[in-house]
Amino acid sequence: MRKILYSALLLFPLLSHADTGDSLNYLTPKDTIFLGVDAFDEKYMEHIIQPKQTLYSLARFYGLSVEELYFYNPGLKDHPVQPGMGIQVPLPNRAIRRYPTGNFTPKEFVPAYYVVKKGDTMYRISKVYFKMPVEDLMERNRLADHTLKMGQCLHVGWLSIHGVPDSLREFSGGPIARRNNAMRKIYQHELADNKEYEHQGAAIWKTDSKEDSDLYALHRYAPINSIISVTNPMSKRVVYVKVIGRIPDTAYKDEVAVVLSPLAAKALAAIDPRFFVRVKYHR
Repeated sequence: MRKILYSALLLFPLLSHADTGDSLNYLTPKDTIFLGVDAFDEKYMEHIIQPKQTLYSLARFYGLSVEELYFYNPGLKDHPVQPGMGIQVPLPNRAIRRYPTGNFTPKEFVPAYYVVKKGDTMYRISKVYFKMPVEDLMERNRLADHTLKMGQCLHVGWLSIHGVPDSLREFSGGPIARRNNAMRKIYQHELADNKEYEHQGAAIWKTDSKEDSDLYALHRYAPINSIISVTNPMSKRVVYVKVIGRIPDTAYKDEVAVVLSPLAAKALAAIDPRFFVRVKYHR
């Protein structure tokens, strides 16, 4: 059986992988997909590039843009796409069919499994991740109780071999990628009339904060309400954030280059409350 491994982009590494589809099709009836969930509860999969497949056609098949694939795959721009390369692809909830009812034709769908990670519970997987009753998930997987093990695979639904229409995405590529892309365009537009500056240092954020409202930051030099670019060299992710205020000198020393919102830090794949970044701004 061919396999597509879906891993959580930020939370756990790939376990293994094999071929995906074939040269002409991105999914075939012989495939099985495995899903992971990231820090924002978004579902992710990994597509293994086959000969003659391109980023453009891959993005189109899954209802995305190439720029959104770049966002979800840090460093992808720096490497030519080659057969065997794994590309992370986010999947909207509405693309995962929970039940084989209505016009369900088995040969036009592939089974989708979720790979249990540390800290998962049956309630969180069923109710939060996949919006289905706990009892249905247990019955489908023939489970006698709620006990789960890391790496356990749970059958959660099916995905069409015809891909993901962009109409199934509330925001193409997810709200974070969409917001980041929009702010990137604002930054590039404003840069035309201003001089760009660059510096580096520590970024800090509150790891225990429950607030995930927007991409914003505190900065010492960039104009208030302007957009700045923040790069995490470790993850190679770039996030564009809005400056909403100044870094207070009484609270932070000069080596602190930027104070980030929790959403911005998570989008940069930050783990520690303090990490190294490169910042670009204009004025």
